[in-house]
Amino acid sequence: MQKIWFKIFDIFLICIFAASCCCAVANPVSKAIDNTGLGGDSVISISVLNAKTKDCTYSRRPNIYLNPASALKIFTLAAALNELGDNYYFETIAYIDEDKNLYLKLGADPLLTSNDLNTLAKNIKTAYGGHIRNFYIDDTIIDKKPYPDGWTVDDLWPNSPKISPYIVDKNSVKVNFYVSSDKNSVKITQTNNYKLSFVNELKVGSKTDFKPVLNYGEKTGIITLQGQISSDTVKNYPILDPAQFFVFKLRMALDKNGISYSKPFYTKKVPQNAKRIASYRRPITKAVRFALKTSDNFTTETIFKLAGASWARNNTANNIEKAGSFEDAKAMFFDYYGNPNKGAGLNMDRVNLVDASGVSRYNAFSTFWMSSALVYLDEFSKIKEYMITADEGTLARRMRDLSGNLRAKTGTIFGVSSLAGYVTSVSNKDYVFSIIIQNYGVRPSLVKGLEDDIVYGIYSLE
Repeated sequence: MQKIWFKIFDIFLICIFAASCCCAVANPVSKAIDNTGLGGDSVISISVLNAKTKDCTYSRRPNIYLNPASALKIFTLAAALNELGDNYYFETIAYIDEDKNLYLKLGADPLLTSNDLNTLAKNIKTAYGGHIRNFYIDDTIIDKKPYPDGWTVDDLWPNSPKISPYIVDKNSVKVNFYVSSDKNSVKITQTNNYKLSFVNELKVGSKTDFKPVLNYGEKTGIITLQGQISSDTVKNYPILDPAQFFVFKLRMALDKNGISYSKPFYTKKVPQNAKRIASYRRPITKAVRFALKTSDNFTTETIFKLAGASWARNNTANNIEKAGSFEDAKAMFFDYYGNPNKGAGLNMDRVNLVDASGVSRYNAFSTFWMSSALVYLDEFSKIKEYMITADEGTLARRMRDLSGNLRAKTGTIFGVSSLAGYVTSVSNKDYVFSIIIQNYGVRPSLVKGLEDDIVYGIYSLE
């Protein structure tokens, strides 16, 4: 009996010294997780805080470190937005020097399209209608490392676009799939001039479920498609070489607008004496909203690297300009959330950040850390404005009657489901919440349903 009491006392001390939110049980929330049927190996971590008082409203294993999946995007994008500012614009800028050489400075705009390049070419033609001697591309805005180190083989090409300063049409092309009239074969067609090479092993089946397999090596550029398809469909697939793809699209835009140039494109930094003649701009807020609504990894990683470049420039001697990297962005992230003098002052000792978008299996955060960060962001960031509400984006068909009372971000990778954000309750109190459910052995839809029930429990708090 004495050992039991010592054990209880130890648990009590752990709750205190870990600065956790061990708190009274909120009945509507606790009822939602009773008899979940997720299995004995499942882990459920929840932290609910009052957004104004910071008091803990409910917690369940809030201090264990789990994988946040794509809920991580809230925190990486908020840090990037703080660094770059709400008024930041992605700019793809054309310059001309005194020798009639044209320079295109890439802006790493994650949403840049072929139509945008065409608009830029029109503006170049208007500003300078003469013959261009040489055409240079300044690609120094972010590095050319295509994927974060924490991504596994299944996360790389051809499953995900490569992250690069060369971006157009999200570095992907549309591919059409048609089921033959006799239901015996699948035909693949590509209308884009940039072609991918496929080995078609698709079969006609009762559902559409197929994936690309890179079994010939990346250098061949050959993608094997395996699985089944039930009806005609269209999918996007990433291109192999972003620089080649960008130059291809740029040539099309220049030729379409009658812009002549003498030699192939080369890479070169814009000289200081070059004159700015045209640009294409997009506000960062559009990209942040898109990334949170669609949970787009490519956009998130690109924005994070851009913010890393800004942070490195502002935190090094002589404001040295360097290409944005994940390493510098990670330093920015830890500075923003961990520095008590200019940030949230959160404990970063056990936080593990390996990518910006939540794809990596090696990210580790506690729900208590996440909820504490959400409280800070509620006061000092506008990120909440760009988060989706119920029945929107990745929350489509979920918690429809909470529209306007909920701002949240979902997360899903194999064996992990997460949900984090803000809820205004029926009694008009503001709460932040973070939920991570890991190692479940049931259908993901059941886990998402449990998350919804927990949020409804928070909403019903008096």
